Amino acid sequence: MADEDEPAPAFEAPHPNGAVHASGTTHARRVRRRLILAGAIVFIAVWIFAIVWSVTVTTKSPERLDGSAADAVNAACVTAQHQLNAIPNSYPIQGADRVARVRAENVVLRAMINQFGAVDPQRRTPTNALRGWTDDWSRMIGARATYADQLEAGKSDPTKKVKFVLPSDAGALEPITNKMDDFVRENHPNIDACFTNALQADVVEGPRVYGKPDPQ
Repeated sequence: MADEDEPAPAFEAPHPNGAVHASGTTHARRVRRRLILAGAIVFIAVWIFAIVWSVTVTTKSPERLDGSAADAVNAACVTAQHQLNAIPNSYPIQGADRVARVRAENVVLRAMINQFGAVDPQRRTPTNALRGWTDDWSRMIGARATYADQLEAGKSDPTKKVKFVLPSDAGALEPITNKMDDFVRENHPNIDACFTNALQADVVEGPRVYGKPDPQ
């Protein structure tokens, strides 16, 4: 029989075998690092997708002009910018000066769209898109001409305010300039000189600041 006074046997505590038990603070730090890394990966993936979309997807637009057609259209817009910049009195204040300026600009813009009409894209869809875009330009020039005529007719009555009305498609709430610029975006960057803002298509009263023409 064992002696009741014999001490109980001692057991060695389990050895962790090199394992380190992370504290709560260390675990939270690891979680934050993982979240930051995951966020960085998502950001890079979105950035890469945007580049691929802009380079490959948008360049496959069915309305995209072939190289020679785009060059001809862009050249017409660059020429128009040069000619518009050469017109005197870029900030007409008086009604008569505004009329003269708008009409001089319209001469340049009509010559520009006549050049569009001579462009013959290789495929049918871009051809139809170009013709529709040219028609939109014609409507814009017509609205500008109407404004000039109304301003001239009302110059004897200084109290009469003549308002420039932008054309829009039937049932559309957006001005036609939005659709016109969409076609330019479909062909970015090949005809960027043709943005309506670069040609100040909707400016009939304020100062004109034309887009910088592409180097020739």
